[in-house]
Amino acid sequence: MTEESAKSCPRGLMLPPSYGHGEVPPRRPTLGEVLLEWIDAVAFWRNRARRLPAAYAAYHLLTFVVFVAFFIRYFSILNVLVVIAIASGIATVYNTVWYHRYCSHRAFKFRNLGLARVFLWTNPVCFREESYVIPHRIHHSKSDEVGDPYGPHLGWLGSYLATESQQKMNLQISRREFDRLSRSLEHVGFWHNRYEQYQRTGSVENVWHYAARVTVAHLFWCSLAHAAAGWPGVMAWISGVFLYTFIVRDFNYRGHAGPFFSAVKGVPVNQVFYGFIAGEWHENHHAHPRLARSGFSWWQLDVPFILIWLMKAFGFITECNAPEEPATRKALRPAASA
Repeated sequence: MTEESAKSCPRGLMLPPSYGHGEVPPRRPTLGEVLLEWIDAVAFWRNRARRLPAAYAAYHLLTFVVFVAFFIRYFSILNVLVVIAIASGIATVYNTVWYHRYCSHRAFKFRNLGLARVFLWTNPVCFREESYVIPHRIHHSKSDEVGDPYGPHLGWLGSYLATESQQKMNLQISRREFDRLSRSLEHVGFWHNRYEQYQRTGSVENVWHYAARVTVAHLFWCSLAHAAAGWPGVMAWISGVFLYTFIVRDFNYRGHAGPFFSAVKGVPVNQVFYGFIAGEWHENHHAHPRLARSGFSWWQLDVPFILIWLMKAFGFITECNAPEEPATRKALRPAASA
């Protein structure tokens, strides 16, 4: 499913929230509605297709526990900087380059699928690529409108917890729709489920393949961290994973003019903080989502694009949607935010 096809069926692939999609413009759900929606999203005791969102929620909680324990035991300014550096590195490489510009928008093309699988099998985040890609494509088609899976219209907590609720897949899509969805994710490089397996698990990726690659990635990075600094190094690494995840969940709210950044809600904003730590110049990105570059002004540092450019220079990438002078300097109007 391309971004264009997502526009024609924004509610078909994902289940609506338990409180409904709401009115036009979308209303902010109450605290009770937010919590009930999150519980519904992880209710594995009622629906086995909710096991994966529940497992990811438990993983997020575990990384938080490690984060707290690490700073209680090893707090120092140096360790704070180390954890921030780890989180920023993950955000730059695996969030922006991998999840966002490659998996979601296909802004560049690897020379072969094996190179994409290097990212897939070393991804330390544990968040399934399809659970990023599918809601993100819908987000672009329904930006801050009824049916947008996340954003400031949900409130901070609603958008933060939407990471689980956006994994509520519609298990009743037709076989033809599933095949189209599956083909749209072929570039990611994972082992795909059959239609019947999807109906049981709610996952396009085979669950055993997912479990195997997550295990390999965690053993790889934790082994490197242990070799560098022993068990405190492992705890620092996991703390960085948590901080990255927290930042991404927060960005889903503030990236579209949360109250501290703009008086105009529902408009993507070029925020300096997220721009410098992960190359997420979000106003530019929403104006031209297929580009591999989102920093257009001279001062808008875009480290992810630099990494993409280097991979292309070394021959790892064959195609890259990044014209030298993209027509992106015009101001983004609210109506053009999708």
